[in-house]
Parts: sequence; C-alpha cells; structure tokens
Amino acid sequence: MNARRYRYNMLLSLLLLVGFIFTSWISIEHAKQSLYKGVSDDALPLTSHLIDLDIQKRLQAPIIVSQQMANNVFIKRWLTSSQQDPALIFTYLEDTRALHHAKTSFLVDDKNLTYYHFDGNTQQLDIRAKQNDWYRESLHSDADYALNVDIDPRDNNEAIVYVNHKIKQNNDVIGVVGVGILLADLHHLIEQYEASYARKLYFIDHKGRLLFFNDQTLSGTSIHDRFPTQATALLNQSEYQFRLETDDHAEFVHSRYLDSIGWYLIVEQTIDKSSGINDILTTNLWVGSLVTLLILAVAQLTFNHYQKRLEKMAKYDKLTDTFNRQAFEPQLQHHLAKARTQSTPVVMLMMDIDHFKQVNDQHGHVVGDRVLQCFSNVCKREIENNGLLCRWGGEEFMVLLPKATLEQGIAIAEKIHVALEQAECEVKVTVSIGVAQYHIDESEDGFIKRADAALYRAKQGRNQTKFAA
Repeated sequence: MNARRYRYNMLLSLLLLVGFIFTSWISIEHAKQSLYKGVSDDALPLTSHLIDLDIQKRLQAPIIVSQQMANNVFIKRWLTSSQQDPALIFTYLEDTRALHHAKTSFLVDDKNLTYYHFDGNTQQLDIRAKQNDWYRESLHSDADYALNVDIDPRDNNEAIVYVNHKIKQNNDVIGVVGVGILLADLHHLIEQYEASYARKLYFIDHKGRLLFFNDQTLSGTSIHDRFPTQATALLNQSEYQFRLETDDHAEFVHSRYLDSIGWYLIVEQTIDKSSGINDILTTNLWVGSLVTLLILAVAQLTFNHYQKRLEKMAKYDKLTDTFNRQAFEPQLQHHLAKARTQSTPVVMLMMDIDHFKQVNDQHGHVVGDRVLQCFSNVCKREIENNGLLCRWGGEEFMVLLPKATLEQGIAIAEKIHVALEQAECEVKVTVSIGVAQYHIDESEDGFIKRADAALYRAKQGRNQTKFAA
C-alpha cells in the first residue's frame, strides 16, 4: 500500500511539474509581448504625461512672474521715459527676484540694447555675439516668451533656466524682461522622478541639447548624437516612440513635446530580455513546486484520513467501537501462535448479555443499541490495556487476554459483573461469561468451542461465570 502510494505521489508530482514547465515556456513569449506593449503603449506615455503636468506647475510660477513684469505699467513708462533713473529699475528687479525666490532677474532696453541686472550692473549687448543669441531668439519668437538654458558669467556661471518675456507697447517690442531659476533645481526634480518611476528621464531644449542626461545638468550631447537615425522624426512630432533592441536588451523610448516650455521630454526604459524570461520561468517553477507540494500534502492528508477511516471501518464495530470479528480473528491467531512458540498463557472470555431480546422487544432497538454501547464501555474500563475486546455477533462479545492465566481471566470476569451492576445503563442488564485458557496442543476452533461451552453452562443460571477445564 505504501509503495503504491509513493509511486502515485511521484507520478502526480512529475505530471504537475511538467505541466507547469510546459505552460511556462508557452506563456513566456506572450508575456514578453504583453510586457513590451504595456511599456510602450501605457507606462511610458502615462509617465511622460504626469511629468509634463508637474513640470508645467513648477515652471508656471517664473513664467507668470515674467508675464507680470512685461505688463507692468512702471516698466513700460520707465522704458519710454526720456529721463531714466537706473536705481529705480534695479530696485524693482531686486524686489521682484527676492519676492518670488528667483535666482536672477533682468531687463533689456531694446532702444539702446542696455542689459540691466538685479545686482545693479549694466552692460551693452552686442546682438551679433553668439552669447546673446537668446535675445535675438526672444525677439523673433512667435510666442510672447521663450525659455533658454545658459551659463552666464553675469550669474556666477551657473546653469540657469531663463524666462525671456517680450515687453510690447502698441504691438512694438520695446524690451525683454524676465527671471531665471537654477537648472539644478529641476535636476533634483528629475532625480525624484527617476527614483519614483524607475525610468531614465531627460529633456531636449530648443537647441537640441540634452539636459539632465547621464547625471549632467547641461550635457554636451545633442539629440542627433543620442539617436542618429531617429532624431529627425522625434523632433518633427509632438509625441513619438520607438524601440531599440539587441540580443540581451530592449530599450523603449518615448518623447513628448512640452508646449509650455518648448522642450521635449524623453522617457526611457530598458528591459533585460534574458533576466526577464528567467525571472518568469523561475517564478513559475517556484510557484509550480509550491503548488505541487501543497497538492501532495493535501492528497497525503486526504489519503491518510480516508485510509484511517477505512481501516477503522474494516476493523471496528461501528456501534460499540470494539474489534469486529473479521479484525479479531487475525489477532487471535497471532496470539495463539505466540503462545505456542513461547509457551505463554492465553485466556478467552466469551460473554452474552442476558435476556437482551427482551430489551429490544420492550424498549426498542435504539435503547438496545445504547445498552450495547454501555456494556462495551464497562468491559473496556475493566480490561484496560490488558486484552482485546470484540463484538462477536449480536449481543455476544469476546475478550482475549494474552499472557493471562485462568484465575486472572475469572477475576476480570467477576469485575465485569460488579461493574455492570453499578453501571448507569439505560436498562439494567446482566451478563453470562464463559472462560477458557488455551491449551498448547489444541486448535483455534477447539479453543473457541471450549469457551462457548463454558458460556452455555453459565447461561443456564444467567449472570454468572463458568470456566472450561
């Protein structure tokens, strides 16, 4: 039985593991394609959209400040005045910068190309100089303002995002005013995004330069250096995505043009093909092994439970919870064989409840069953662990006492009489008992017949014990 169960468990384990491995390999390609589609169609576009909204909020403040400065009546009157007091404009620029926590603030008078800095310095702009390209771009921009990233010696050579807003009077540009924030502040924001989304993020400014690329605030790399074959298509579309693949990796790139600042936001995610497949397979194998073990454990518990139930049903009488005849006979044969080889005594008690038919006739079979249960419980208590109790049939019971003498068997029989007399059975009953000690040279049937004969003599007077010679 155990060997068969072991083979069954091994076969079940093998089938389950093979099934998990087979389905895992089939699902890997589908899972990979689903993963790729989820990254390119959902994850990256959603990430860029959320960052776009947040960047707009972060840069909205300096844009609004520059807009207010450009529409300020004082600024316009000062620029158009024939007598300009620089101290007034310096005070205004410094107050505005301090009030809005900007890094810098400035004003350019287009009439005389004078650059006014919040710290009180002025400078004549040479619009032909490359360092002043930002001013020409601001004047020729279709929008009212433009953003540019520059490192300006007038601002301690720090990388700054400048918001350059045109000042108009009767649709004529009379100057440019604005504020600047440190590019490093945006860099910290990008680092937070990368940590939150577990993806690589950077920008392409209006000059095609990569900002915050490879941990550099203002890198010397352009979009054409980064993606030579995709750069043109990327810069010509407001939203663009593509995938670059090698044998080991798949790199997903998504770009979004941010109207509010005129930059492109690039979101990249790299997936390791081999590790992804191995992770899926490893996970499935672990899950498969765990499920297999759980199934086997449940199957084993179920087998054991039902086996015990079947064994109990096969060995024990359901009503009295004593050995039935089928299970008792092998036990009898075993102890008789042991007695023959070891010359040890064995005693049998054969018992019959007196007038039990009257109990059934007068009180019903339900009460009769409870009387049988009460009687068997009395016998179990008196026998304890010294013998085996069997319901031989109907109201007949048999007790086998290994290593007991005839005198010990008679003593136990008398104890049963006394205990039954004191027992609180639903109907008081008595028992007739025949006791026999096994003779080494007799057969099993002969032993039973002698005990049965002693019982017959006991039943002549009822409620007594007789023993066979």
